[in-house]
Amino acid sequence: MSIEKINLSDETFNHILAIIAAQGYEPGAKIPSENELVLSIGVSRNTVRTALNRLNALGILDVRHGEGYFLKDINVDVFSNLQLPILLEAYSNLETLTEFRIGVESQGAALAAAKAGPEDREGMARALALSARHIHDQERFALYDMDFHLAIARASRNSIIFRSVEMLKALYTVWLRSFVRVHGNAASNEFHHRIFRDIQAGDAARARRSMTEHLTDVLRKVRLDAAKMPDSLAAGDLPPVREGAGPAEEERT
Repeated sequence: MSIEKINLSDETFNHILAIIAAQGYEPGAKIPSENELVLSIGVSRNTVRTALNRLNALGILDVRHGEGYFLKDINVDVFSNLQLPILLEAYSNLETLTEFRIGVESQGAALAAAKAGPEDREGMARALALSARHIHDQERFALYDMDFHLAIARASRNSIIFRSVEMLKALYTVWLRSFVRVHGNAASNEFHHRIFRDIQAGDAARARRSMTEHLTDVLRKVRLDAAKMPDSLAAGDLPPVREGAGPAEEERT
């Protein structure tokens, strides 16, 4: 049966991914040809080719001219390539990003409590000490705040969690400066120390709960800020950056 014409390109892309997953192709295996995909999916050759080129650009398929399309070694980088456009689309919606963080980072904290080694704990302690030392410097506090979260993600030994938090750090740090100006950073600093103690103790359940409480507190404040904004901004649009303005306002996690 042909796919409906709505979102035809995206549907074809997803359909080919489903074929790859269902057939259990190994890296290096050749996938069905353009002609075979046109017949099985029921779309035009141009639509199939667009989807295949997208899969190639994302590092999922390798194009060998005159031979066809072959599956590449799918690793965490491929997942990150697929995830990044979603996070970029949600960038202006801090509530959505923070909800995502609660799920990912709470699990990351639990895993860190179970798996962190001495070097991981040293990295967390270093970021924690630097953020505490710069508690009155909003820009530096925001930077070291996210470094602490990234150190926890690294200690989780889960490459997808780490890459997710790495991308979140890039998206979140600038906003964090304005957040700290409005709400201060005492609560974040206290939560960070509690989370670190739980991870040091190897208590996965408490580490998960502490991270969830920390980011839920951030989410509550994000929603309070959104309620005070004009409708256009509360809908998720970030205010325009002013040319020549000082450093972007701070946020926190």
